[in-house]
Amino acid sequence: MSLSITYNELQQAIGRYLGYGRNVCGPDDGSQEWADIEDCIKSGLRQFYVPPPVQGQAGSHQWSFLRPVTVLPLVGGLGDYDLPEDFGGIVGVLTYPAGTVSRPVCLVGESAIRTLRQANPQGGKPTQAAIRPKSSTGTAIQRFEILFWPTPDASLDLSYRYYVLPKALSNENPYPYGGQLHCETILESCLSIAEQRLNDEKAIHWDKFMERLTASIQIDRKTSGADFLGYNADRSDGAGNTASDRLTYVTVHGQIIS
Repeated sequence: MSLSITYNELQQAIGRYLGYGRNVCGPDDGSQEWADIEDCIKSGLRQFYVPPPVQGQAGSHQWSFLRPVTVLPLVGGLGDYDLPEDFGGIVGVLTYPAGTVSRPVCLVGESAIRTLRQANPQGGKPTQAAIRPKSSTGTAIQRFEILFWPTPDASLDLSYRYYVLPKALSNENPYPYGGQLHCETILESCLSIAEQRLNDEKAIHWDKFMERLTASIQIDRKTSGADFLGYNADRSDGAGNTASDRLTYVTVHGQIIS
């Protein structure tokens, strides 16, 4: 049996703390008690996903488990693509499948893509891309799209890592991001919100949350840290800022040498 915390377990813990008992859980029953519990869980999760800075840290920690890798299938002749509903930004560059003789696709400003398309509207293998918010009337979540140049001239897959915007928990989606390693931090985050809403003060659960948060950040850095931090190049001669600027391919008798 997994030790990961679930939506119902959070409902039970918050309900007990607020004095409603442990049985106020499940789907929305329209009660004030359910609304109070749901409010604390949502705020607690938002606080955990974008946590306050801990001692010695200037800004909010960015969790590695909120930066998954996914694949975007491209279609020949189509240059614009909708990004996932939970998309919150791309991390790094977009890469072609293993063995593809091509540099990664780098991100540029949206106006740069429009300018390139105006001057050079030819198709080919994309080398640059831009993220653009889609217009919204406020009746649905605002989405983002990605624009490529050149426009793909064939079907292919690109891999990229992105920031997830987590959805609210429900009976259908009961597990928060972070899993078993961070479940106590998630619980204390939600309890600290309940504590503030009930008593209008930060007390024992806030202190426990910050204690657990420090431990969670250390675990996250340990599990996602790299043994090799990259090439320490001399950039005094104006060398590029990304690894893609150093990628060079030579083909000898059909064999790729990089």
